[in-house]
Amino acid sequence: MDDHLKNLLKIDAQAEKEKIIQFIKEKVKQLNKDGVVLGLSGGLDSSTCAYLLTEALGKNKILGLILPERDSGKINMEHARLVAKNLGIETNEIDISKVLDDMGVYKIGPEELKTKADVESFHKKQKISKKVLGAREHPVFKRLALIHGLDKLPLLLRPLGEVFYKNNAFSFTKVRTRMLYIYYHAWLHNYAAIGTLDKSEYSIGLYDPHGIGACNLAILRHLYKTQIKQLDIGIGVLQEITEKKSSGDLYGNVAWENAMGMTYEQLDQILLSLEKGYPEEELIQLVDAEGIESIKNGKEVSELIRSLPLTLG
Repeated sequence: MDDHLKNLLKIDAQAEKEKIIQFIKEKVKQLNKDGVVLGLSGGLDSSTCAYLLTEALGKNKILGLILPERDSGKINMEHARLVAKNLGIETNEIDISKVLDDMGVYKIGPEELKTKADVESFHKKQKISKKVLGAREHPVFKRLALIHGLDKLPLLLRPLGEVFYKNNAFSFTKVRTRMLYIYYHAWLHNYAAIGTLDKSEYSIGLYDPHGIGACNLAILRHLYKTQIKQLDIGIGVLQEITEKKSSGDLYGNVAWENAMGMTYEQLDQILLSLEKGYPEEELIQLVDAEGIESIKNGKEVSELIRSLPLTLG
């Protein structure tokens, strides 16, 4: 089954590249925009977007925003600058640490996790919290457990629930602040705001709809992470970026795979299997029962995100 799913996830990289480039050209023109702006994080998705946008529109119609803050990984910022330099696109680097500090964000969250021991300790605490409250490791997954409110929790567990809320505030305020800067510059230049979300993270709710999910054009959201890596082979994204562990860069060097408890290869295969209605006994060959349950919970989170805001209409 593993080889079968890998084959199903294969794409015609050249054809996909041409399709995306045509989509970019058509939609930027349809929106009557003079160019595009995107956040350059130094990660796989934003780097891929930068290369595709440059080929579609030319380097003079692209603005890359590099938005470091206290907990940004140094290697990510170096990669962001290197991508911009290689493509010759204009950049604006703005340190958003003061804005976040003035809001009080750094008072409620951990500082950058600098060592392997720091990361292991962080995840150990998260796993203990998950067992106590029945929530997932990453704040996005916790929303399902907390959506009914702290009043549903036993009195002694409410302080733990409040820690979760602080964790959400710490994470989501960062990504929404980044998007605020992207939209400011988009409006300023009459540019389209580019979203860099992929199908893997979109499918399990591993994103903020008012952060990375807020955009005018989402040019990679139809592709799983492993498919984007296939696409990168033909467009020139640096190997050191394609091989780097993906991260939201919220806690420094904590990779999404650590939070998910599985690789993107496993995640994409499970998501494709669920999409095709494969029986659960076949999925166990890919990840354990707990991993499958976490993905199903993530899909529920994603559906919840898409259903908001709730209205009477």
